[in-house]
Amino acid sequence: MKLFRKTILYLFLASLPIALIGTGVLYWLIHKEIIHEIDELMQSDLKKVEENLMKTNPESIQLTDWNENPGITIVPDNIYIPQTLKDTIQGKPGKRHKTVPVRQLKATVKTNHHNYLVVIRQRYDEFEEMARKLSVTVVVCFLILTGILVLVELWVSRQLWKPFHAIIRQLSNYRIEQQELKDLEAGNTEEFKLLAQTLQQMTQSIRNQFLLQKQFTENASHEIQTPIAIISAELESLLQVQNLPEKQLLHIRKSSEALRRLTQLNKSLLLLTKIENNQFSEQINLNISELVENTLLLYEDFSEHKNLQVIQEILPEQFLKINPHLAEILVGNLLKNAIRYNHPGGKVICQVENNSLRIKNTGEPLPFPEKLLFSRFVKHPKYNESTGLGLAIVRQISETYHLKLSYEFDAVNAEHIFTVSW
Repeated sequence: MKLFRKTILYLFLASLPIALIGTGVLYWLIHKEIIHEIDELMQSDLKKVEENLMKTNPESIQLTDWNENPGITIVPDNIYIPQTLKDTIQGKPGKRHKTVPVRQLKATVKTNHHNYLVVIRQRYDEFEEMARKLSVTVVVCFLILTGILVLVELWVSRQLWKPFHAIIRQLSNYRIEQQELKDLEAGNTEEFKLLAQTLQQMTQSIRNQFLLQKQFTENASHEIQTPIAIISAELESLLQVQNLPEKQLLHIRKSSEALRRLTQLNKSLLLLTKIENNQFSEQINLNISELVENTLLLYEDFSEHKNLQVIQEILPEQFLKINPHLAEILVGNLLKNAIRYNHPGGKVICQVENNSLRIKNTGEPLPFPEKLLFSRFVKHPKYNESTGLGLAIVRQISETYHLKLSYEFDAVNAEHIFTVSW
């Protein structure tokens, strides 16, 4: 998820509970203030009632006149009741079965040796409705302001993070084997300047190490191949010598075979190193169908030698963007593996479909765990002449070009199945 979307998500998740809790708290505060104001109003009414009762002759008090006020009720009472305030309900005038919230004050007023129970009621349903509307309005305004703040924050973030995205684009287009990294566009922000400087130093150090390793690989390839070629030539010369004892000839042949294996091992290891270092930078849109057909022709003699049945199921004009030399190695190693580890009279099936290459061959089950198949120096015990690097090279090429390489064994048909898909 992108940083902008995360920012919006987190702000939304943070503002939602704040809005919900804020609505309840705001409503409670307004309700409490309304009750406080109503209580003060009823206290004022009670004081007026008390003053009027004190001024009036008890014998001439007409309670029916006093009780004409719908919010005040006065009745004679001999029991003294302390002042109490509480919430209650009463019927709504003109509407049956409907009630409204009421605040009630009940107190005993003592005047001229007479006790009067005074009950004052005040409706506050309209105030409650106003409080609800006010709470909702405030919350809506809060959410609107939060939305505006989010938009402003996104705009500010886009401006602030422009140098960072520029650095990422430059790094994405950078190829260590082709060029030096140019000065990164860090803007005038100190943190991005420090980031750019650190990345510049890091990439320069990595490039230097890459160039040293590349030079070592090239030198090693040349320096090792030269003495190997000399030794091979000398052994060939010894084989041409007349009247050599059979025992010496046998030693020379063994030495030649060991030297051949050493040469192949050296080439394979150097190839792996070059692939890992991305030294094969050239890429073209290669016709895999044509490549497989040509490779099958190259290995036709080997197939006939083992009397193998080669079946081609190749969909024409299937393309893959890859280095052509590495593509030849990948297809060649898979086909060589299918032929070498096949039994006489077996079969090899080559399938090229939409975005996939599949090679099947008959043969015995693996003599080692399947997870080790693409590891280096893992080979069949019956084939000691193998270097154990062929499939490791196939895996490395697949990883370099983000190809999906898989293997399975069909026990029913006794077939090994290698699939490369892209």
